Formats: sequence, structure tokens, C-alpha cells
Amino acid sequence: SGRRPRYDLSRIESLMAQLGDPQKRVPTVHVTGTKGKGSTSAMIASILSACGFNVGLFTLPHLHTMRERIQVCGQPLSEQAFADAVAQVWPTVEAMADGDSPERVTTFEILTAMAFSVFAQRKLDFQVLEVGMGGTLDATNLVEDPLVCVITSISLDHTAVLGNTVEEIARDKAGIIKPGAIVVTAPQTLAVIDILEEACLNVGATLVNVAEAYSWRGGEWSLKGQDFDVDGPNGSWQGWMPLLGEHQLENAVCALAVAEALAGKGVALPHRLVVEGLERVYWPGRLEVLQESPLVVVDGAHNPYSSQQLVRAVQRYFPVERCILLFGASLGHDLTGIVAALTELAP
Repeated sequence: SGRRPRYDLSRIESLMAQLGDPQKRVPTVHVTGTKGKGSTSAMIASILSACGFNVGLFTLPHLHTMRERIQVCGQPLSEQAFADAVAQVWPTVEAMADGDSPERVTTFEILTAMAFSVFAQRKLDFQVLEVGMGGTLDATNLVEDPLVCVITSISLDHTAVLGNTVEEIARDKAGIIKPGAIVVTAPQTLAVIDILEEACLNVGATLVNVAEAYSWRGGEWSLKGQDFDVDGPNGSWQGWMPLLGEHQLENAVCALAVAEALAGKGVALPHRLVVEGLERVYWPGRLEVLQESPLVVVDGAHNPYSSQQLVRAVQRYFPVERCILLFGASLGHDLTGIVAALTELAP
């Protein structure tokens, strides 16, 4: 309870400094965007794991247990490991709350600190971090020298905090771009690309626009997944992944672009194992088929853009005469825009 916490990095900076700055010890892939950042993060982590690396994955929100937010080598922390991580950071959190200048650390900041600490203690090869909200002032943005930054599709969401236009939101998300990093961006509007190009130019980062550098096609599909065919600057990729939707093809291309960027930095990522990594990716709640007869599908769409993507996917993959829709959302989302999109299904 209490006042809404202010958004800046001083609180998490102080917390991490007292914990020994573990965020600086593991090579990082940092992922932001409005839609697809969780799926893309899961794909990148799965690719790196398939290639033999020990990988930490930090994502949000969780669906079944909060332990899902911190994964090591594809598995959520055990209950004991999660409790140990809480116990490690909690004394510092309490000390900050009781100090001369009291600071109330947020839940997300505590989870971020736990993830950084766990990944560093286990001496992982990589950490893949999904931004919580925005970019510039997100708790994950303490990472100073990410190998690759990823910006997935940007649309309107969290406008009360991030801004009322896609361009304002893009400037906030561009805050994760660091000097010397390779920045992979999903297809964006021209205005957003201009903002990202300027941000990269300002800090000496290299922008890879997948819309220009890659081409891709979806192939055969079933309720269990879809084939893909991708052509890029360093060759072609053909494979299968257990996620449906054209937007997931876009996310997969971003993940492949990250793999090529890391390979260009000397990381050993054999072609066959990269494809295998996409085959193994597990990311529930995204056009997830829970049951085929009768057909039951769950999806986490929660803004107008993702709802439109959902409608297109349902029309393509699940063309049914009668659609029963159960919908729920927390306050703060554009309910009018979401419902307007979903009415096209005539539920």
C-alpha cells in the first residue's frame, strides 16, 4: 500500500550496488518492445541453450507461478532456489526501507535483483532479459554493455507512463540502446525506424532492421505449430516451431538475427542447433491450444494491436462457425480498443 513509486533507476542502482552489482557479470541480450518481447526472449534463450550454453531468462508476467519469471537452462527456479534468492536480497531491501532516506523497493525491482543475483552466482554464459515496461527507466536497464539489444514491434500500451504516441514510446524503449551494441529491430513504422537510427547513431550502435535484412515465409502448419523459411544476409533457415501466428514468424526472425549477431561476435552457434532451438521453444499462453475437441485456445492479447493479430490468427487457424469468448483484463488497458478488435470474431 502507499503512493505509487517514482520511476527512475536510483533505487535499483542502490540495491544492486549493495548486492555487489551482479548484473555486470553475465553477457546480456536485452529485449524490449510492446508486443512479442516475451516470445522473442524465450526463442533467443532456447536457441542459446540448444547450442550448449547455460542461459538465464528473465521475463514477465508469469502465468502459473512467479518462479517462471526467473529461469535457468529452460526451467523455472525451484521453490527452494526462489526462496533462497528472496532471502539473499531481502535484508538489503529492508535496510533501504528503514534507512535515513527510506526507499521502498518495488516488487519488480526485487525480482530483477533476484534474477541478476541468481544468474551471476551460477556463472551462466548468457542472460536474456525482457524489459518490464518501457526501456529507459526500467529496472533491467542497469546493464551497461549488452551484446545485442532487441526491439520488437512497438504499438500503444502503458500510455499513462510511456507516452501517448508510438513515437514517444519508441524514444523510451530506445533507452536500452548502449554504445557498441548491435540493435535488432522488428518491422516498425518509418517514424519509429528514424528514432531508432538516431539513437544508434548517437551512441555508436549498429542497427539491424529485419524488414530490410531478412525475408521470411510461413509454410505448412497444424494446431501444434508451423514451418518457416527465412533468408538472411548470411544464408537461409528452414525449420518448424511450436508457436502459431504470423507475428511469431516475425519474432522468430528477430531471434535468428540475434543468433547471427552473436555469431558475428565469435559465439559458436551451429546452424543445425539454432534451428533445433526454435523447435524446442516453450512459451505458453500464446495461441496455445489447450484442447482440440472441443477446441479451446488461450492467448494473452492485451492491447488493440495484439487483439487484431489474435483475430487474424483465429480466422486463419481456427475458422469456426461459433466462437465463445472469455475475456478479462486488469485496469489500465484500452478496453474499448481491445473489445472493438475482438468483435470482428462475432463471439
